[in-house]
Amino acid sequence: MLHAVTFDFWGTLYQNTYARDERLHLLEEALTRHSQPRPRAALEAAYSHAWSTWERVWREEHHSITTERWLREILAVLEVDRPEDALDSLRRPIEEIYLHGDTPRPVPGVAEVLPRLSRRYRLGLISDTGLTPGRVLRKILRRDGLLPYFHTLTFSDETGATKHLPEQFLRTLATLEVQPEHAAHVGDLPETDLAGARAAGMRAVLFLGMTHRQDGRPLADAVFEEYNELEELLEKLDGTDWKDSEPTPNTVSNTASAGPKASHIENRQSTHRKAR
Repeated sequence: MLHAVTFDFWGTLYQNTYARDERLHLLEEALTRHSQPRPRAALEAAYSHAWSTWERVWREEHHSITTERWLREILAVLEVDRPEDALDSLRRPIEEIYLHGDTPRPVPGVAEVLPRLSRRYRLGLISDTGLTPGRVLRKILRRDGLLPYFHTLTFSDETGATKHLPEQFLRTLATLEVQPEHAAHVGDLPETDLAGARAAGMRAVLFLGMTHRQDGRPLADAVFEEYNELEELLEKLDGTDWKDSEPTPNTVSNTASAGPKASHIENRQSTHRKAR
């Protein structure tokens, strides 16, 4: 029986967005203010280099680099004198860019389904953060009225680990006070959301509505494309009557994501590994 469901953030609960041009503009303005302007082409090349570093560390070292390190990579490539001056003026605006202007929005259906799920399951969030840290994602969730539905929030910039590692899931479940075999994780990335959850002994649910990663199907216990499918899908995984559930009060804590629209349940018998 399922007692908890955890979710990925980007590409699962919230639509992917990147703010590349906005962050390049902030960088350009900061360097100009410090009398060290650089050509746009040089800024774009340094930006791409920093993202390559971020992705390499995420894939190979299994942690998220900080915004400060990301900016240092850029400033080093650009050979900026006195980089500390630029760092001081850039870090916070880079991190908080989604609190202003064109901010990310929840995936359609999320705002409707979370209240209903929270009446049956303990809900958690597990996110590999990029340049937007956990403290900002909390504000976004609060702004959209979604924060109260979660018992716990786990962010890689705060724990030092990504979802490649089962420990990120296990620490979340410990806070939820639920054993892995009684929990499912919903996400869009096979290499983290699915592989990490299964390594922790959880069930893995693949969301295809945003990133469409079909290569994750072999790892998934269930697959869905729209949030109006999720309740029935979890009920089938759960094997219990949805109507028998009792509301569960949520208190958020912090741990320091036959037809083309059909839900697909795969039979998996005792394939979940024990948590180590």
